[in-house]
Amino acid sequence: MVFFKRFIDVFGNNKKAHSDSDAIFTLSSAYISLETRLNLISTGRCGICIKKIDADVSFNELKQSFENLLDASKKTELQLSYGVNIDEYHDLLWLVIDVKTIEDSVACVTVVSEILEQKGPTIQLMFAVFEFGKKGSKHQPYYLTYDYELDKFYPFVPIIGRQKARNSSEEMSMMRAVSNDRLPVEEDASKWDPIWHLPF
Repeated sequence: MVFFKRFIDVFGNNKKAHSDSDAIFTLSSAYISLETRLNLISTGRCGICIKKIDADVSFNELKQSFENLLDASKKTELQLSYGVNIDEYHDLLWLVIDVKTIEDSVACVTVVSEILEQKGPTIQLMFAVFEFGKKGSKHQPYYLTYDYELDKFYPFVPIIGRQKARNSSEEMSMMRAVSNDRLPVEEDASKWDPIWHLPF
């Protein structure tokens, strides 16, 4: 993909093969199954959750590094907006990115996660979350969550208007839709951890 290579050239340094990057990049083709079988389309919104392991790590400095990184997107054709949400209580930081296409979402998450991994054991990549929606409906989000520890994707469909309730039937439909793709998925539903307070 020419765009992806160009984005790497601008943002990435010392890029190396990594299972996380490979797994996430498969979403750039697997999403077609969600669209054709379930009428789910990408909203262009995605998020990366980072946990602080070293108490000396400054989330404010990390936030500044994100701003420097993503502001440099003007050197490419990529159009994006972003926000940084810091949860000091749980030592979490969310980087939320809003772009035009799923390919752009995948490119952003891949590059950012690779750069973060170069920081070593001071931080831990937790999740990358990609938002989808039904064609013709803007009220019910559908999420594909990539768990960096599991190295796999799983679905999450919260029921809007009900506290901490999820639509297990729709989640299973998402799993069936991508079952024949190369997308690495977690088949054990007990490991599908819900993220109830997404800062999207």
